[in-house]
Amino acid sequence: MQGSGSSKPAARPVLQGSGPAGATTARPAQAQAQTTNRFDPTVDAAQLLRRVGFFTLVFLLPIGAVVSRRAAVILTPIAVALLVLASLIDRAPRKPLRAIRDVFMTPGGVAALVLLGWAIVSISWTPFPETATEKAIQIGWMTLIGVAGVASLPERVRTANLHLIPVGVAIGALGALALGAFRAQDVNAELMDADPLERGLVVLAVMVWPAVAWLVSRRRILGACVLLGVVAVATCVMPESAALLAVAVGAVLYAITRLTGDRGVRVIAVLMPALLALAPLFPLILRPFLKFFHGPLYPGAVALRAWAEETGSEPLRMITGHGLDTSIRARVAGYLSPDAPRTLPFEIWYELGVVGALAAAVALGYAIFASRRHNNPALTSGIVSCFGAAFTVACFGAANAQSWWLATLGATIITFVAIQRGEFRNARPLAGLRKPAPAPAD
Repeated sequence: MQGSGSSKPAARPVLQGSGPAGATTARPAQAQAQTTNRFDPTVDAAQLLRRVGFFTLVFLLPIGAVVSRRAAVILTPIAVALLVLASLIDRAPRKPLRAIRDVFMTPGGVAALVLLGWAIVSISWTPFPETATEKAIQIGWMTLIGVAGVASLPERVRTANLHLIPVGVAIGALGALALGAFRAQDVNAELMDADPLERGLVVLAVMVWPAVAWLVSRRRILGACVLLGVVAVATCVMPESAALLAVAVGAVLYAITRLTGDRGVRVIAVLMPALLALAPLFPLILRPFLKFFHGPLYPGAVALRAWAEETGSEPLRMITGHGLDTSIRARVAGYLSPDAPRTLPFEIWYELGVVGALAAAVALGYAIFASRRHNNPALTSGIVSCFGAAFTVACFGAANAQSWWLATLGATIITFVAIQRGEFRNARPLAGLRKPAPAPAD
């Protein structure tokens, strides 16, 4: 209410801090909250646990996989446990259950659930129910670990944690080169166990792609090329391993997606699942060419002939499959020819039939197609290349549903999600040179 001349002006709010020339500036409440949280022991403990978890997942895993057969099986659960513990004591708001529900409500998520459910149901008609039950428990356990790891990630992952990704892969590749040189100079090299090194090379062939995606997203193109070259040279230590071909296939897919963009991703999202869904036609298409160029005794031609004979002997099993964990056990028991293929397409069709094969194809195709939703082209290309490398390894029978392979895939998925939630700022904002205008005098 205005008076005659004795009215006083409204009181100004008390402003904290001072600017140039005695001007006062207001301190935002958010800055005060950040200052308070900076010294919060709970937040500091969560950040420390999360840093150790990432260190175990992306640094120790690629290094330990070169020297230990069970590195992935041991280190991945430990890393995920640390990430989950950090998310439990962290005060940052998140909705992990809603995010998980949104993933499994997609066509790809539903197909993955159908595949897992059909694998469990197939235990009822498999001739090896005990080993099949054990394998189903391993698959479910590793799936749960991967989901828990993704759900425990914060909305924003610190850049300092993500810088560990290429460092771990680089040290692992150099360690593989050193071990390969030692095996080449040892006179008893044939007596040494090459399985840890072979598995380590497979792990490097898969985990190199999130490292490349992170370096490219930070405009470290030369560093990404050097890292990929070191891993490619390391895979040459064991030429008979599928890791070398996996790196080559991933590099080709990376170049295609970078040059063609969404068009290349769509083509790969159709082509790769089609190879899995139409796998029973391979004996009819490929076997005549292999016989013509390499002769009828060529191992590939013999394997395709065994596949064709198995399909013709029991055509009804093409629908239901023989049950989980029968492709390996049947060879030992004499139910299946030892010349049968040891690849992922054959194992899915032989164990889970058309239902499992189509569900796996839909899940794979949707996962590749969904990578287009990322705004970062480097991340999209890295995801597609990683799918190509993993599919190549599985098609050559080097992994499939083994625990260490599932743990490696889970660790790679967690790494990609962490990169997606990381900061992709390539340049720091320039500091303004203009001084703020002084506040009006009272």
